Amino acid sequence: MNANSQIRGLSQDEVDELLADLPLQRKEVEPAQVVDDLDKIVASDEDTTPEVNKLGPTGTSGTTGPAGPVKQGTAAVPAVSLDPVEDAKPSEVSDTLAPAATSGDLSTPCLPSGYACFADGIYEMPANESAEPIFICTPLRVDAMFADQECRGWGRLVSVQAADGRWHEVPVASAELQRRPGEVVATLVDHGLELAGDRKSKDRLLDLLKNWRPNERLQTVRHNGWSGNDCRTFILGREVLGDASVLPLVPWSAHVTGLACEGSVEDWKASVGVKCHENPLMILVASLAFSGPLLAPLGLAGGGLHFRGASSSGKTTLLNLAASVWGNQHLISQWRATSNGLEAIAWARNDMLLALDEIAEIPARDLHNAIYMLANGTGKTRMTKDVTLAHQAHWRLALISSGEISVEEKLREARVGAMAGHEVRLIDIEADSRAYGAFDHLHGATNAAAFAEAVQGAVRGNHGAVGRQFVKTLIGLSRGGELAKLPDFANKHAARWLANLPSAPDGQISRVAKRFSLIALAGDLATQTGLTGWGKGEAVNVAEQAFIDWYDRRYGARREAARALVKSMQDFLCANDSALVQVGTSKLGDEPVGWRDGGRVYLTSTTWAKLYPGDAGTRAAKAFLDMQLLLGGEDGRHMRKAPRAIPNRPRVYTLNADAVTAFRAD
Repeated sequence: MNANSQIRGLSQDEVDELLADLPLQRKEVEPAQVVDDLDKIVASDEDTTPEVNKLGPTGTSGTTGPAGPVKQGTAAVPAVSLDPVEDAKPSEVSDTLAPAATSGDLSTPCLPSGYACFADGIYEMPANESAEPIFICTPLRVDAMFADQECRGWGRLVSVQAADGRWHEVPVASAELQRRPGEVVATLVDHGLELAGDRKSKDRLLDLLKNWRPNERLQTVRHNGWSGNDCRTFILGREVLGDASVLPLVPWSAHVTGLACEGSVEDWKASVGVKCHENPLMILVASLAFSGPLLAPLGLAGGGLHFRGASSSGKTTLLNLAASVWGNQHLISQWRATSNGLEAIAWARNDMLLALDEIAEIPARDLHNAIYMLANGTGKTRMTKDVTLAHQAHWRLALISSGEISVEEKLREARVGAMAGHEVRLIDIEADSRAYGAFDHLHGATNAAAFAEAVQGAVRGNHGAVGRQFVKTLIGLSRGGELAKLPDFANKHAARWLANLPSAPDGQISRVAKRFSLIALAGDLATQTGLTGWGKGEAVNVAEQAFIDWYDRRYGARREAARALVKSMQDFLCANDSALVQVGTSKLGDEPVGWRDGGRVYLTSTTWAKLYPGDAGTRAAKAFLDMQLLLGGEDGRHMRKAPRAIPNRPRVYTLNADAVTAFRAD
């Protein structure tokens, strides 16, 4: 008996006996069932969508690290298991693994020739059959090879078994094996691997890793959200939802750890969702949270809502509720951050929700740029040390913000006026005008504070499950080809709302309507698939009312100021239609009352003064500008240069004739 056998506690005769092949396991998961008709989405009582895929020997909660591969088409997890054998007897183990897998067989993590797996770990098999196997390390597997979409960044997905029996996955880059082999070994040891005591064990381990080439191939993904344009694979930190063979390598940070999951869908519905019933703002924020994954399939840019209200009105509770769709309270960040910090947070929340609190804390000029950056979904352009363009971060976000002041008020601090771009990207919502601050129904609580505490307590123990299940629903719709129908549903909502407005919508109003229609679609789809605690159609009604409230706040007083003035203009255009000269047909001579060109009418200053004499002319021009009925000139002027086809190009009042005609003055 040699020293090695003595250390391992086996006699030479026992070592000579063949070890029984260790079992290889494969966990199969049923594919998702997709709905056939979006008009009849029915919530299913049984979850038939694929579970979160994690590569590991047993699928236990002890497995950590990046999510493992998912076999295309079947949603199977081709994980293999080398279960530890405690107190193994010679007759219960074998000195070699099964023969190498043939091409295309993904079920066996074949050891390279010359190695064997025993119950206590990996051994090198000497060429001399009479010599004893050389112990290298405790149980270890190389489950897959990986590379990025450009077929670069090759490496191996290594699984090691720690002393407590749990398996841990460690991505090992091939370049690191060459450049820093010592750090690779140290990382594996840090995850629980134990090496033999001799000096050559490290070199033997490195040789084993370099020679181990499994059949499974994975594509690395370094960002959260949808992977690919088909909306069939979604990355959540180290989780993979869907059916692609991908390996997430998302940097593990506080921005990602907030994407936690605790409790089930039913738990969230029973403790959180039901409290949203008869609370419009709560339904609105939850629906907004669900809308993140819909941005890509609907082809929409990011954006969201800013909830403005007095202190202790319930704004923080709304943010916690929205965050609970995807994770815990760590998903809520602060506006007070550098642009680089906001960029990093946005990148980590791609295709999901970004919640930002206390808008008053960010410098006004920084807010001006931050709103555009977050909604447009593009980070700064940077250079590398080699003077080449660095990778530019991209994202799509459902954005929710809160504060005691509006975006417009904040920007005014730096004497920066709120532009239309701010308004359509971060829509202002009153959060303290309901019956109890932000709430309408307290569901038995003694007061608003008690109800807010109950909601926040509920989300602390129930979060993350509904967001994951919603993504699975979208993946199912994508597989069935139904996802392409969703834009029509959103557009129908927006078109109906716009048709009921008292004035013709401009581009700004249309974009806001589309944002609310997206929120309505997300909330209603989540409801119809059994993920919420409120009734069918409630999310649509709430979003429509929020849009009308926004329109009234934005245009109500302005419309009232313009009503009589616009009526006078409508009467003038009706009576003088034949007197307006078609642009391009007039000649030098007497000045006409105005010109017409398609949907625009150009009125001279003389005509305008006759319609609105004295100070009324300035008041009318301002009212028309406020209602987007008049196209102003440069530097804030009410008049602009006429088109080149009009002789001498005088300054004229340029009206949107279609909008003026559609304005409901009565």
